Amino acid sequence: MGNLDKAQTRKDPITFTGRTRSDAKRKALNYWFMNQSSLAMSIREFSARLVLLPDGKSIVFYDVPSA
Repeated sequence: MGNLDKAQTRKDPITFTGRTRSDAKRKALNYWFMNQSSLAMSIREFSARLVLLPDGKSIVFYDVPSA
């Protein structure tokens, strides 16, 4: 990644899909728990970057917040 800081890097969004909204939420929270050191953000910051898709069964995590 060179000398770019975290705010300058862009990653593809990650989609968590479950059978229900709760299942998708569980998958997203598990992802945060397993990667919290590399994500370097609190659960509140992580949650602020999640978007529930209209199907109600998918949640998208955007690593870089939209400006």
